[in-house]
Amino acid sequence: MAREIITIKKVKHPRYKFRVTFRQGETYLQKYFTARSGPDGADAFMAEKRVELLNEGRKHADFTDDERKAVIRARELAESFAAAGVKGFTLDAALTFYADHLHLRRRSVNVLAAYDEFVETRRKEGVSAVHLRDFTYRLERFAKKHAKRLVAEITTKDVDAWVFGLKNAPQSKDKHRRLLHNFFGYCAGRGYADENPVARAAKVKVIRKAPGILTPADTAALLAAAPAEIVPALAIGFFAGLRTAEIERLDWREIDLRRGFIEITAEKAKSSQRRLVEITPNLRAWLEPHAQRSGPVRLTEMRHKDRFDLARKTAGVAWPANACRHSFASYHLALHQDAAKTALQLGHTNTAVLFQHYRELATPEDAKAFFAITPSRSLPNNIIEMEVAA
Repeated sequence: MAREIITIKKVKHPRYKFRVTFRQGETYLQKYFTARSGPDGADAFMAEKRVELLNEGRKHADFTDDERKAVIRARELAESFAAAGVKGFTLDAALTFYADHLHLRRRSVNVLAAYDEFVETRRKEGVSAVHLRDFTYRLERFAKKHAKRLVAEITTKDVDAWVFGLKNAPQSKDKHRRLLHNFFGYCAGRGYADENPVARAAKVKVIRKAPGILTPADTAALLAAAPAEIVPALAIGFFAGLRTAEIERLDWREIDLRRGFIEITAEKAKSSQRRLVEITPNLRAWLEPHAQRSGPVRLTEMRHKDRFDLARKTAGVAWPANACRHSFASYHLALHQDAAKTALQLGHTNTAVLFQHYRELATPEDAKAFFAITPSRSLPNNIIEMEVAA
């Protein structure tokens, strides 16, 4: 005898007298009533629900062979998972998971399109030209390699394979990874992926070397050999520690020689926060002969580079990467022994970077010599000219 699809039972309850139980799909449901007869009673609900359940059963009675096979397979998989201690597998859960997967694919876009959108968005946000070049150099290769794949298809394994397949140094690989993290974070925020695949990607081990700095003698020699057109930009880099990108955007109107500071506006700062940088006495001496009311402090990149390369060769100076800013930070910290003050000048939000990269790289004596370099005395006190020595 077939099991009744809906039943009624009298119950002991302070408010209700009857309980109707029925099965809806794989779930048993209950409904309570105060009376059995009447339009709102248990019998009327049972009659209506029985017709509804029978109609639903007839609607889904004609399963295709593929549908029957799917149900049988789902039961077998559920039993297999249960035997392995994995609970929660049901046909409904599997269908929901796959439907979500298809919805994700529908709203995702290919990697190259997402990359173009990401760069354009960053451009509208006012990201500097330096950062845009960084995106282009480091991310465009990845975007072109996976151009036709959907963002949602990129896995953590894909990220690992690409980052560790680069022929760059570890520090450069780490930079590629960080920019990829930014890119996929943007994509996840736009709904092109459910998660950021870089979040679980392997991290690149980077052994950070001490940053290269110039000695006071090399700094003096380079400034002495530099043509007047690039002296202000070089001097600001050495004795104020501004970032290259900040110097590129700097205007003479933002240099106040009378009050003794350089204003880095929020629009031109990497951190988007305005700061005032102190003009040291020797920096004032380098700037005053070239001061203008307005106009860019630095030449265009190509013109500056041509003149700088010639000056460096003339002076015979080996040039470490970012040597101006590194030299300033190291000598300023050695001279003042005040990490917070140096961090403020550099535009850092805390002192962690200073203690990680610059601490004790320079002696106080070298720092005094460095900040004593002026146009009238291009060699510091502790350097003896050859003719004088003779």
